Amino acid sequence: MWFESLFGYPVAAFASAVLVFSNVIDPLWWIIGAVLVCAVIIASVVVGERIKRLAGWQRSIIAGLQCGVALGVIGLLAGPALQTTTLQPGANSVAVLVDTSGSMDFQNDPAAGDQTRLDAAVDLVTRQLIPALADLAEIVVFTFDSSAVRLESLAGVAASGAGTNLLASTNAVLSSFRGMPLAAVVVLSDGADNDVDSTLDTADLTTHGVPVHTIGFGPVSLPGEVQLADVRLAADAPPGSRVSASVIIEHASAGEAIVRVRDGGTLLAQRTVQLPVDSPTVRTRIEFDSGSAGIRELSFEVEPPAGDQLALNNRIQRLLTVNERHRRILYLEGEPRWEYKFLRRAVAGDDVLELVSWLRTTDRKTYRQGVSREEELADGFPQDLASLYSYDVIVLGSLAATSLTSQQHAWLESFVAERGGSLLALAGREALADGGWDVQPLAAALPVVLNRQSGPTYGPVQGSVRPTREGLTSPLTRLADGEGVAAWETLPALGDYQRLGELKPAATTLLELVQGETVSPLLVTQPYGLGTTAVLATATTWRWQMRTPPDDPRHAIFWRQLLRQLAETAQRPRNVDLVIDGDNLVVRAWVRDETFEPARNVSASALISHADRSQTRLNLAPGAVPGVLAARHVFGAPGVYRVDVELKDESGTQTMTRFVRSGVENREYFRPVQNESLLRRLADATGGRYWAPEDVAEIATALTFSGTGIRSVEFLPLWQAPIFFALLVLMKLAEWSLRRYWGSI
Repeated sequence: MWFESLFGYPVAAFASAVLVFSNVIDPLWWIIGAVLVCAVIIASVVVGERIKRLAGWQRSIIAGLQCGVALGVIGLLAGPALQTTTLQPGANSVAVLVDTSGSMDFQNDPAAGDQTRLDAAVDLVTRQLIPALADLAEIVVFTFDSSAVRLESLAGVAASGAGTNLLASTNAVLSSFRGMPLAAVVVLSDGADNDVDSTLDTADLTTHGVPVHTIGFGPVSLPGEVQLADVRLAADAPPGSRVSASVIIEHASAGEAIVRVRDGGTLLAQRTVQLPVDSPTVRTRIEFDSGSAGIRELSFEVEPPAGDQLALNNRIQRLLTVNERHRRILYLEGEPRWEYKFLRRAVAGDDVLELVSWLRTTDRKTYRQGVSREEELADGFPQDLASLYSYDVIVLGSLAATSLTSQQHAWLESFVAERGGSLLALAGREALADGGWDVQPLAAALPVVLNRQSGPTYGPVQGSVRPTREGLTSPLTRLADGEGVAAWETLPALGDYQRLGELKPAATTLLELVQGETVSPLLVTQPYGLGTTAVLATATTWRWQMRTPPDDPRHAIFWRQLLRQLAETAQRPRNVDLVIDGDNLVVRAWVRDETFEPARNVSASALISHADRSQTRLNLAPGAVPGVLAARHVFGAPGVYRVDVELKDESGTQTMTRFVRSGVENREYFRPVQNESLLRRLADATGGRYWAPEDVAEIATALTFSGTGIRSVEFLPLWQAPIFFALLVLMKLAEWSLRRYWGSI
């Protein structure tokens, strides 16, 4: 308000205006006149009798003030004005969008009372916004959650939407006014935009050329609030296996939380998680047994510390399909040794793992075990890429790198990077650096740097095994629930070790070898491309079986768990993803051939069995990503849905079954604070402005002098602005005061 009092017009008028002089026809004569006036003033100061006795710098100040007054008068006589455009009253529309999603039913200001965000927004629209804009433009009111709906009145609206699509709803309103004089869009929202399938960005809305002004509601933070933000879990798992779920917790204060996994009323797992002060997000893992074959509806819960303000976002449900399926392991070994024998023995009783091994017994003899057909590995290493890609994990034993061709080395690297498989390298006389495995491209995939120049790296040692902090929580190295380090401390000492080089930036050490005061990395993993690589720098884990009682299961558990988890991360050539998008189900089928290239000439359909036992068949269509077909289905009644996806190509037909539950999670309960950053980005990207509710009275002025629509050119004179008269008076008063002080008057 102070700016308008001094300059006569609001800031918005100056922001888009051009300064003109209405009384100036030929600027040259005005400039000549101003120069002459200043010259006369300066001459009078120089030769004036009364100020001759003043110093030169004092006379310069007097001359400057007198010239300033003269130029100010000349400038006002020139008729300064602002040339701007203003919104033509009554000729345009302003769209007002009010968010009616579920989160708008939360308190607007918990410290100020029980008024909801929607009540505050409706009150602001009806009491302030519409009266302020009524004489300026036609007000068109919309409400939105997942989509926008035009209304005649906001009476009786409720915050009932189960999801918010802020950007898409705004874009839809802008599109509906295409070709019409729309001055601006005003969005009243808490900034939620939780549509998981939205492809819009704030920059996409700039194509309409209409400013979007946003008004934010709700607190930007809730002290003490804790929420279970997400749970990431594989869609299926084999029976009797350990399942690892990634849990993401967001919190606004420090403390201790408890994460639980339940199957109905049965507690499957529980762990305590520390919520640190220096990070608002905690990522942790929790493991549980998959159980027997079937569908399991799991409930993930977080018990927050005291002070949590919203309990509705502390629970997420997920479905897990436990089915019989096998994972194939290829074990290549260059010499007979105890590790080979006991590794096979550990995996022998596993119903999920199929261990196929190739062993070189002498220079001219080899031995195959676990092959499914006579020609498998008959020539040693798989002779084509499709055969190699049929495995999920490759284990490299004490086998020299020269045993493989350059092409086979490249295949191993692509097995991890492109096929998404896992590779485990064991220690040995002909393994890692001693076996010449520092050659590219496979060396780039390994989690450690190999260096043959440092001499032999493999030799006998005596050392115990200790899990790192990451190893205690990793499913690859979990021996027993609740025992932690104790499960490893009583294992017999290892008898060998292969010295490893520098660990790569993405590497994670899960197990360490402890030799007195010396600690060395033992089991190291890293993601690479689509897959995983790992190095186990010992070949004497067989001691854990031979030097413990016969009923001690830890050796078998270690190898089964390690190989199962490495196999679980391996990609499958064909897979189905189900994504819940509000009331919609997005079915995506990933279809690749034997070499994991996008399959051609594939058709796919999905048979969706509803909770009410009715069925719907969808045809999946190719999208922008090669090898991916997708379709969208609208859920009916809440419940568990069965989705059978049928894939057809030249090789035949394959059916993949998945299950999904609808109607469980309300996305509006998650992140219940105002997303001010999104509201500001939306306004800034489109040329609008973010407003706090208490500042909304100024929005009419902002729309008058900025925006689109039908506009009129106006000239706003500046000569009567109080600031200019005040400056003239101040300069003249300053001159008089100085001359009086210096004794020249």
